[in-house]
Amino acid sequence: MESTDRKVSPTGAQRLVESLVENGVGPFFTNPGTSELHAVSAIDTSATARGILCLFEGVATGAADGYGRIAGRPGGVLLHLGPGLANGMANLHNARQAGTPMVVVVGEHGADHLAYDSPLKSDLDSLPPFYSKQTWRLRAGDDIANVARESVALTLAPPTGIATIVAGADVMWSPAAAAQRASTDATQRRPAADPAHIRRTVDALRSGQPTAVVLGRNGLSEEGLRLAGAIARVTGATIVSETFNARHTRGAGLPAISRIPYFPELAVPFLSKFARIVLIGSKRPTSFFASPVHPSNLVAPECQVVSFDAAVDPLDVLRALANEIKVPAKIGGAAREVLSLQSGALGPNAIWAALNHFMPEGSIVSDEAGMSSRGADEAMSVAARHDWLNLTGGSIGQALSVAAGAAVARPDCKVFAVQGDGGGLYTLQALWTQAREKLNIVNVILSNGRYGILDYEARRHGIGLGPKGASLFDLGSPSVDWVSLSKGFGVRAVSASTAEEFNDHLREAIATPGPCLIEAKLSRPPSKKR
Repeated sequence: MESTDRKVSPTGAQRLVESLVENGVGPFFTNPGTSELHAVSAIDTSATARGILCLFEGVATGAADGYGRIAGRPGGVLLHLGPGLANGMANLHNARQAGTPMVVVVGEHGADHLAYDSPLKSDLDSLPPFYSKQTWRLRAGDDIANVARESVALTLAPPTGIATIVAGADVMWSPAAAAQRASTDATQRRPAADPAHIRRTVDALRSGQPTAVVLGRNGLSEEGLRLAGAIARVTGATIVSETFNARHTRGAGLPAISRIPYFPELAVPFLSKFARIVLIGSKRPTSFFASPVHPSNLVAPECQVVSFDAAVDPLDVLRALANEIKVPAKIGGAAREVLSLQSGALGPNAIWAALNHFMPEGSIVSDEAGMSSRGADEAMSVAARHDWLNLTGGSIGQALSVAAGAAVARPDCKVFAVQGDGGGLYTLQALWTQAREKLNIVNVILSNGRYGILDYEARRHGIGLGPKGASLFDLGSPSVDWVSLSKGFGVRAVSASTAEEFNDHLREAIATPGPCLIEAKLSRPPSKKR
């Protein structure tokens, strides 16, 4: 009699999901469709996989970005075919610039179906190379477990980043091929800092000429900052950071460093003070945009630039430099300074003072405040210790979703999303995911009813806009009701028009579990109508 105990082979979807989770991938932030149903089923039947529904693909990719920045391991993303990937591309761009570890699984039509010009067919060979370190397109007979291992290892190999797996529906519903070989852990293949180059860098630091050390990536961790601060104390170098950083640990007890200014008319004179610049985990300082009057290269031609291969871990570089220089073992930092709460009209300085005053130790700030970020560095450098997440790629609309992913990675701490109203409207669906997952997030919407950065840029470029042009930056006709929108997504919300109201609301929000939103109504110029 034939046995009924025959073991059923896992499907490709089950093998993929289980292998990704076994290799350290966190939750799958997803907005799936028909082609991904077998992957959804695999998440459903897995004892360890977790799926987090997002109402828009840009929220899913932004949340995975926030998760990876805080967890230090990749989050998963599950997207519906090429159009779903296209919807998530803006925040994948930001994640690429942040170097965030992430595994993106994109559904694809079955191989036989690709011969037909079906409505959702797209070019999944062309889209991923824009943001992904490598892309695997699964086919029948592939060792899916090995692909999962290799993709995760690649995300963690310096420079960290994104891996993409294009998963055909037929591969996902079919029995998976047996595992054939063990992968090589890419994280073990990273090169060490070249000792000769370390010695040349030490010579540059000790040259007696004004020298800046520009930190990025994990050079802005607590260890990196302490090492860099000690190096600066011995050599006289100035420690600065890139303008926008994936994760900057800062606050009381750590060396406070300046960021390279955003606008080139400020960045050029800032950098011109230095005869030498050492880049550790950072790119060469470059203007965000082309300009008829300002250079794209912010570093003077006569300045000597020392850099390291992107595959070399910045912490390894700092450790090697500290060892060569023989720096002191410990170095302190800025003392905690509790700023006084402000009163009267509500402006950015009052908001940053309140955050400095009330924010708990170990918090996370997802910052996309735009023009309202002026004053933030001064207030927050002496705040309680926290991690600061910037808009690395400049594609607005990430703060709410990045905060969601960060809160999933660290449910034990308070997360603050400081978001301009214009950018917030790009991915406000993140509020629904915050409510669904009961995440401890305080969303602060800096509401002035304008794309304020564009007003400023127009003035910088000497462009005088009439009513018709100026109306294209106007969000006040009609005004956006953030409190109603937030409540509609299940997040409690209040508004504040004065510093006193904001202070009271922020204190209460911090004390209350779960997500909330504070609309900070800033003063704004009157709308210009045609």
